[in-house]
Amino acid sequence: MKLKSLIITSTCVLFLGCSIQKSIPQKVLLETTGWTIDTLRKDVVWYKYNSKTDKQFANQNVNVISFNPKAGLGEMVFEYKKEKDSLSVFANRVKGAIAGINATYFIEKKDSADYMHLRLKGRDIQQVKVPKSSIYWWKHQGMFTFDDQGREFDIRFSPENFAGIKSENIMTGAPMLVDNFKPVGLTFADTTGINIKKLHYEHYLKHQGVRHPRTAIAVTKEGTLLLITVDGRNKNALGMSAKELTSFLTRYFNPKSAMNIDGGGSTMMWVNGQPFNGIVNYPTDNKKYDHYGQRKVETVILIK
Repeated sequence: MKLKSLIITSTCVLFLGCSIQKSIPQKVLLETTGWTIDTLRKDVVWYKYNSKTDKQFANQNVNVISFNPKAGLGEMVFEYKKEKDSLSVFANRVKGAIAGINATYFIEKKDSADYMHLRLKGRDIQQVKVPKSSIYWWKHQGMFTFDDQGREFDIRFSPENFAGIKSENIMTGAPMLVDNFKPVGLTFADTTGINIKKLHYEHYLKHQGVRHPRTAIAVTKEGTLLLITVDGRNKNALGMSAKELTSFLTRYFNPKSAMNIDGGGSTMMWVNGQPFNGIVNYPTDNKKYDHYGQRKVETVILIK
């Protein structure tokens, strides 16, 4: 009788523990100075950074959405459309969408269509064909893989041959910023002694060695997905280099892995119910520091 009671009690404690686990949000942000925090749902938190005085990251405007899939309340949705659209239009088509960002580099450009790999639900929509001698080689340095349920994520360096990757979904991007807690983005784009102005527009140093608006994704040790936008090209938001973004993410979130994706004029973040069609960052395609400069893109990542 005592043994039976012990088993029942242990079982109840076990299930109670599981219930508690779901209701307690994972600690994601390591420092709170300069940040405001808004819980959109128990598993979805919106972090906003803006500081004029921080010695390392003054005059930056950063938005981060964290999604904890272990709570079992929602999922990540990846949307692709060959006929481009703005992020807010993409988001409004997905019922229940809470927040999202633009995703990776364009795959429908005539001059660069073969530098990306995109696989959705087991179908390879676009495959990498450019050699390492191509000006675009660096744009598929890393890859983001995820399951069809939108709850398991991984970011790592791309392989030589994507056919060996078993994941049903693959999106490439670049550069890798953090690999298994190693801040590889600190050394990717060293511009020491380089005249940036003389480089081709698509040269990796011109993209990653200087400050631009940026979009990135990251995964924590616990499996939480981070969607990140960094505004730029304005005195109120200077933007970051790949090195600076790596330092920023390491300092505030310490993710297990992180990867830069399409930035510049493509950088956009949407949050349901917010003004300006939900666009909460400052897209730059209209050359103004407001919320109206959305660029039409092909891929977006949404949380619902």
